[in-house]
Amino acid sequence: MMPQTQAGNPASQPKTRLNGPGPHAGDWLRQNSTLPPAQQEQKLKDDPVFRSLTPEKQQRLLDRLHLFNSWSPQKKQQVLNHMEKYEHLTPEQQQQAQNIFQRYRGLPPDQQSQVSQAYRQLRQMSSEQREQYFNSDEFKNGMNDEQRNVLRGMSELYPNPQK
Repeated sequence: MMPQTQAGNPASQPKTRLNGPGPHAGDWLRQNSTLPPAQQEQKLKDDPVFRSLTPEKQQRLLDRLHLFNSWSPQKKQQVLNHMEKYEHLTPEQQQQAQNIFQRYRGLPPDQQSQVSQAYRQLRQMSSEQREQYFNSDEFKNGMNDEQRNVLRGMSELYPNPQK
């Protein structure tokens, strides 16, 4: 995540690879996750590609590294898994993911929470069960148009999130 994105969610910013064209999203973090945070920061600062970034972009990456290191091991793994999935999307799907994430971030916190909770439930459902949910009164009456559109978009991008 740190070398891959400039800020926020991997789907929200262009990629900046520190290891050239070969590595997958999250490789830098996986490779350096056992280092203490201070050593991770120094390793990042020593990287020539990192040093070639603007000071603002460097600071955003450092801020993201600090945030990543504050998370639980489960959340870190979840983010790394998401980055890997994002990397395997087509460029069009990546653009769609960026748009969906921006729309999600534009929702008030209580609506974000409602969409997140519904998405977690959808992750446990088969395709048929998801379609039933999308056709249900609960879905139609329990969320506004923007929430429903964001949730549908998330479901279309990641039809089998657990796989």
